[in-house]
Amino acid sequence: MKLPFTIKMPNLGGVLSRLNPAGLIAKIKAKKGDGEDEDEFEAGGDDDDLFGDLGDLDQLDAEAVEAAEGEGNDPDPDADFADFDNKPLQDEPLDDDELDDVDDHDFDDFEDEEDGAPPPPSPASDASSDDLASGVMEDLGDFDIGAAFDDDDEDEEDDEEAQKAKLKKLAMLTGGGVAAAVVLGGFAWWLMGGDDAPAPEDQVASVAEAKPGDMVISLDDVPPYADETPIAPSQPTPQSSVPTAPAEDAEAGGGLAPPAAETAPQTTPPPPPAEEATGEVAELRKLGLDVQLEPGIGVVIPSVTKASYAELSAWPAAEPLQAAPLLTLVEQGEHGMLPKIGKDGDTPFDAYGRPEPAEKSADPKIAIIVTGLGMSRAATEAAIASMPAEVTLSLDVYARGLDFWVKRARQAGHEVLLNMPGESSDFPFSDPGPNALKSLVPPAENIKQLEWILSRTTGYFGVLSVYGSKFLTVEEQVQAVLDVIKQRGLMYVDGGAEDSLGTRVAYKVGAKWATVELTLDSNPGRKALRLQLQELETLAKKRAIAIARVSADPGSLEELSAWLSSIQDKGLQLVPVSSLANKQLIR
Repeated sequence: MKLPFTIKMPNLGGVLSRLNPAGLIAKIKAKKGDGEDEDEFEAGGDDDDLFGDLGDLDQLDAEAVEAAEGEGNDPDPDADFADFDNKPLQDEPLDDDELDDVDDHDFDDFEDEEDGAPPPPSPASDASSDDLASGVMEDLGDFDIGAAFDDDDEDEEDDEEAQKAKLKKLAMLTGGGVAAAVVLGGFAWWLMGGDDAPAPEDQVASVAEAKPGDMVISLDDVPPYADETPIAPSQPTPQSSVPTAPAEDAEAGGGLAPPAAETAPQTTPPPPPAEEATGEVAELRKLGLDVQLEPGIGVVIPSVTKASYAELSAWPAAEPLQAAPLLTLVEQGEHGMLPKIGKDGDTPFDAYGRPEPAEKSADPKIAIIVTGLGMSRAATEAAIASMPAEVTLSLDVYARGLDFWVKRARQAGHEVLLNMPGESSDFPFSDPGPNALKSLVPPAENIKQLEWILSRTTGYFGVLSVYGSKFLTVEEQVQAVLDVIKQRGLMYVDGGAEDSLGTRVAYKVGAKWATVELTLDSNPGRKALRLQLQELETLAKKRAIAIARVSADPGSLEELSAWLSSIQDKGLQLVPVSSLANKQLIR
């Protein structure tokens, strides 16, 4: 049986004892005593080497054996190591046969030690060096370093196999868990899903078979919802279907009429057929402007109603303008009719603009534009009726019935502009709508959008730029749009956006132009509007020409109407915007 290496370590002392340092020191002292030169000893040959003369060591070993016998010890030197002990350490290494002899050494002493025998004497004891050497060699022969490394390799392989086995078990457990989850899920679905819904006759049977106290809910007998005409509040609610006698019979029977709660339900008579609408009402109905949405069908609450303009008085009627459109000034486009210059050179600007006042005056000229019309019927009607004919009206391109409003406005003597929305710099707070002109698209795309805007209606003399604070700062885009406006014989009116290049580019391309210099209701409130009107007076007297814009809010129209009624007393003249084309200074 092989011993652990840690137990064999003490026996290595036997090897060291074979060097016999005590004998070597004695030999050195003896030589010095004989008078040998120290330098000669240090430079000595093979005889003076530490391991050069093992014969002396053998002699010392023999003396140690004799001393041990004299003291009564019975060393049992191993005969197998006799030749090895007498062999000097400087000879050739042991061959295979000698190594086999070492492996065949008798290990009885070490086996006895394992069985509980006393351990061998230490190197400091009086045992002979042969016993120590034989013990060390036995231990060395018994210790197998290669086997130790083989054991380590086997342990690593065992660890790898154990790890693989653990992973295999884990995979099997995971697969089993997934399979179990699938099975349990299917079982739960089958258990909770139940069978198909029972037939109606089965449901009826289950309801009929229900015992007293059982709660059975069945929705099969619930009638479908029917939209019935509500009963007027003044009409009594029917409580019983029992027929009642006429009043004459009641009086004959004692003068007691049945209670109102027991009267038979009375149906509301159908409304009389609507009279055929004529004139303006028929046209409004045709355009869908007279439709009032019922509750629950998209509630639309207008910002203003007709009652909001009850304080406004109608302005004296003026001579109507020429009916529009003129067939010689329109052409078919992709989205509708587009304005164009006639063969004789007539333009929509000349045909649809309001003529200048016949009375010549040196008073400063003021032009007013009411914007955003068409979206509200009440606001549009109020602006048409309550403003003087010289006031220009601008229609929103997203409104319905623009043809109707153009016709109504021209009949009242107003010239009409069409809003041209452009991309704003503070979008989405100022939203110009989906068809606005944009600053980052190709110019051809903006021209298509412009054609859509111009095709919304006919009978207008020009366009008014609204929003557009970002679009109007890109000269390339503005020039492409104004080229088209000029080619179609229209006027461009700049809405007064900050940093706008509209008027400069219009002058550059040769189009008719004007610009709004003041927005009267930029700040809400009647007091703020009055201050803006005073500013307009000052501006007109300073520049001789001033153009302002205002929305169709009730308060704004009321203040503006009162101010316009005394405009002549202020030394000002109200004119249409078309009469101020190309007369302002470019700023």
